[in-house]
Amino acid sequence: MGEKNLHESEKNLGDFQDSGFPRRRPPWGIKDILVVLVLVYLAGFAFTSIGARFLDWVPLLVPGLNSREAVLFFAAGFVQALCFIGLVLFCVSGKYHTPPAALGLTRFSRRDILFTGVPGGLGISAVVTFLMSLIAFLTHETPPPQPLTELLLNIRSWQSLLISFLLVGVLAPLGEEIYFRGFVYPALRSQLGVLPAVLISSSFFGALHFDLFRFLPLAVGGAALAVMCERTGSLFPSIAAHSTLNITMLLLLLEGRSF
Repeated sequence: MGEKNLHESEKNLGDFQDSGFPRRRPPWGIKDILVVLVLVYLAGFAFTSIGARFLDWVPLLVPGLNSREAVLFFAAGFVQALCFIGLVLFCVSGKYHTPPAALGLTRFSRRDILFTGVPGGLGISAVVTFLMSLIAFLTHETPPPQPLTELLLNIRSWQSLLISFLLVGVLAPLGEEIYFRGFVYPALRSQLGVLPAVLISSSFFGALHFDLFRFLPLAVGGAALAVMCERTGSLFPSIAAHSTLNITMLLLLLEGRSF
């Protein structure tokens, strides 16, 4: 039985590598996408409701996180990212016995990272910044700062800065790309085609940030990341691009500050 399962797993891996991500029809569907999303938010709600009381010692380990709000926000961000990663992998590998290659976690190429992912992230950050400026100009309104922005502006130590980079530049991009581009996009693509899948998955990505002012720039960025997956056949360039985008925005926000 073990040898049979191993053979089937190797065969599935070969099939996914041969047909290429995200072109192969994945075994999961819309129901799985929604279930994972609901579980992620339920986990976040349970954490903020129950686990928050155990976080009072965190500021002692991380100087600079000197408010309960900051501790909760960063802790919830880590929990959400890890839940996205864990639940998607559990669904793909545990429920459907499908290799991670089905999510695009294959064909790692330094060339794709350095010549597609990083430049793509810089390009997306420029487009997002331009769209934000254009929307502010057309509406004659200044976009309200995001909660994360307010917290980052109050960072007072290199330890809290390191945590910010870890969350914003590593875990958040990894979790969001695995879910939106690795999990959501291929399922929509297999049923609706490339263009509808790009539009719907990117709109979904923008909407789940719960920021009406930034919905369009985020959706455009999400569409660019989906196209990157389509063209490279791998999730790694979009992870690198998303990470580059977030780190660029973080550096611009913290420009000129000392720690």
